[in-house]
Amino acid sequence: MAWAIGPTALLTRLRFASTMPSEAGVAICDHAFPAPLPLADVSLRIGVMVHVFYPDLAEELAIALRRMPTSFVLMVSITDADAEDHVRAVFSTVPMARDLEIVRVPNRGRDIAPLVAAFRERILALDLVAHLHTKKSLHSGGSQANWRSYLVAALFGDADRIAWQLGMFAADPRLGMIYPESHASVPLWGHTWLGNVVPAQALATRLGITVAPHAYIDMPAGSMFWARVDAIRPLLELGLRVEDFPEERGQLDGTLQHAIERLFVAVVRASGHHVGILPRSGALALSLEGERNWTTYLQASVRERIQASAFDASLVSVDIFDTLVQRPFLTPAGARRYLDRLAQRTLGVIDFMALRERAEARARHAARRDPRLDEIYAALSALDPLAPVAALQALEIETERRLLTARTATVDAVDTLHRQGKRVIALSDMYLDTATLQQVLPEEVARLPDTWRVSCETGARKDDGSAWTTLAAEGASVANWLHIGDNEHSDVQQPHWQGLLTPVHVLRPGALLDVIPGLRPLRAPASASWGEQLRLGLIANHVSAHVDIDPKAYLGGVALAPRALGFVAIGPLILDYLTWLLRSARERGTSHLLFLSREGYLLAQAYTHLAAAWPGTAPQGHYFLASRQATGIAALRSIDDLQAVLGGTFNGTLSALVEARLGTAAAERLRTHVPASLWNGELFLPEMSSDAVDMLAPALDGLLSLAAEQRASYRRYTRGLLGNGDDGSLMVADLGYAGTIQRHLGRVLERPIDGAYFALDARASSVLAGVGDAIARYHDAREGEADSLILKHDLLLESLLTAPYAQFTGFSPGTDVMPQPLYATAAPPASQWSIVAEVHAGALAFVETALAAAGPLVDELAFDPEAVQIPLDCVGRGRWQAPWLASLTVDDAFTGRGAVPAG
Repeated sequence: MAWAIGPTALLTRLRFASTMPSEAGVAICDHAFPAPLPLADVSLRIGVMVHVFYPDLAEELAIALRRMPTSFVLMVSITDADAEDHVRAVFSTVPMARDLEIVRVPNRGRDIAPLVAAFRERILALDLVAHLHTKKSLHSGGSQANWRSYLVAALFGDADRIAWQLGMFAADPRLGMIYPESHASVPLWGHTWLGNVVPAQALATRLGITVAPHAYIDMPAGSMFWARVDAIRPLLELGLRVEDFPEERGQLDGTLQHAIERLFVAVVRASGHHVGILPRSGALALSLEGERNWTTYLQASVRERIQASAFDASLVSVDIFDTLVQRPFLTPAGARRYLDRLAQRTLGVIDFMALRERAEARARHAARRDPRLDEIYAALSALDPLAPVAALQALEIETERRLLTARTATVDAVDTLHRQGKRVIALSDMYLDTATLQQVLPEEVARLPDTWRVSCETGARKDDGSAWTTLAAEGASVANWLHIGDNEHSDVQQPHWQGLLTPVHVLRPGALLDVIPGLRPLRAPASASWGEQLRLGLIANHVSAHVDIDPKAYLGGVALAPRALGFVAIGPLILDYLTWLLRSARERGTSHLLFLSREGYLLAQAYTHLAAAWPGTAPQGHYFLASRQATGIAALRSIDDLQAVLGGTFNGTLSALVEARLGTAAAERLRTHVPASLWNGELFLPEMSSDAVDMLAPALDGLLSLAAEQRASYRRYTRGLLGNGDDGSLMVADLGYAGTIQRHLGRVLERPIDGAYFALDARASSVLAGVGDAIARYHDAREGEADSLILKHDLLLESLLTAPYAQFTGFSPGTDVMPQPLYATAAPPASQWSIVAEVHAGALAFVETALAAAGPLVDELAFDPEAVQIPLDCVGRGRWQAPWLASLTVDDAFTGRGAVPAG
């Protein structure tokens, strides 16, 4: 090679070959923690704030603070004036403490009020503050000594540990808080807002941040942490007073202090900082997100948990939405956005959901309970007498009926309990009455309960506790009463408080994207469009169906079978591309879409489904036989064209190059015109492309004659495929990269041809110059866009979109109206195709499901073009496991590499 291409070119190749490609950032956050600075280099003003409610634990915290390796300000709050002398004596023994200040505070706000109110001014004068308290949590059924000891040890276990944390703050200006991973006793469902949504939203409004009420969140459970003062400054500067916190009455939840505990991390992140979470193992390391004890949920299937919990139950109450049935949208907000647009599109009603929300509020005020749907629409009629009220109500009911599907695992498990003689009650806080519910729910769900208790009929709600006490007053025994549901506050926390049997928490599908770490890259902002909410909702429902049955499969990470990968990663990607393609084609007046073989095989099938669901006329779609080799030989008209066809990368013999770029027929014609020494000699392109052209120049006439034959065949093939529509405008649809086939086809057919691609790389600027229009959905290097996930995972995508045929190489000689295609001898092995076929089946299942859900709004269906690529990236980077990908290859004879591993 050195002799053939020269030492400079060889060194260039070696340099690029030895360069490892840079990893894309982790989807959750791309921040990397630096190494900590030595304690000697830490010049931060440090303080520790300790709340001592239980004086008997003061010595325990003082022991921890004696490990501080540097001086600090010590602030101590107490509620018992008689304990001051004891507390002062204990903390006066902490050697590095200076300016010890002890303040007596009212018994309000527990440990939080002293931090944000009593010591606010002193803390604002610091750089870092640690927060500790004498945690016992007696309301939880016993002293939580283990929990307290775990938190204190994680933060103040020894001098080196403390120095490491201080060094991390000094080294990383963006680090806003350090706290330990949640203790094992904190349940998964505890990592939500629970009953604190109202006070948290009120406080968040003042802070200028938003609260997603159904999200799983990170929080310093137990309220012990280190914080950079600038990171929590917005909270401190609210000017909260101790009097703003409620008097202590043993409240279990729903107070200002409970809300602030859950807002700490949101405040830190909103201030431009991030949190660092210490692992439970005790290692000196930080993670950007918490584990939240997520694995506890995956220890048993839904059926196993329900059966085990129902052993002593004679009464089973069960939530309806997200427990027995599910919508195809990620959140209720997505469903509302869809209905809002549907009302505008079909009935001409603008801002329908805003009007409906006003009507519901008015109806609730009038009824002094949750209103029924008919009451809401009666109020809506009063608000807007011109609104088509009956049609809107019918649209809402019909949309629910069309979209709702049964959550099979839960339905089957509850049905088993029913057949075992247990009484089943449907218990729901909502506006659909029993008759309407039975109308819209799937049949297997509608016939399941013995009794329906819906808040719009009973006036009693789960979330405020009244539904439970009402049923208990009617004779329901809490000792034999099991509840099943998804809402962490209404369906889990409230039954705990009411003394029922331990409830069965059934995670709503959308919550899985918050809970399972491998799925967290899929999370969407609250503002996501209804289309994006549909994509993620269908993915969440698909994953949920698997988790409900076989949860332990996800304990080791996200592992996808071929069909699941098709549904989760490939189906959404191709549907997004195709809806964009169809809209683009209609804007341009395109008559025919040519899905280029072989990656167009699945695209053409999916397009058939899309075109059938599309309102109005869609351009005709055709699976079109094309390859760089076949179109390249047909486009040859001069030696300059030969130079272009032989461009790019190739390693191998001249004979192999001709076979790969020009085909078997060309190789046969050229063989006799090229000396054997050259024919079998090694070539390395692009360095020797001019040499290759010179070697083949003597056989140019025969080559151009073959090219003319192939052009004629291609024209007959195209006319036969397009039929009477041959005169219409054409657009090729393909993965893309350079647009070479589009350029070749335009020259072969002697007509303008447009192109619509997944991605175009830098070569497209020169390849497509002077050719028909070309557009790209995900990446267009001609516009100077950044790195592309499509291009990064091109071989993986090609291997998953391939057809069950060998590579198309041209047409057989003859004058048939529809010429016979020729293929390379190596078709995909049956074992490999059987895997790809499963991927295709999953992808088409997603397409069909999404189109059915979109219904009349199919032509407006669109996903986030960046987010829809994330699943492909998760697979390509190995974040999601798919070991069967190792058996897939891509035939890359064009560059001389042969079969290239896809994964």
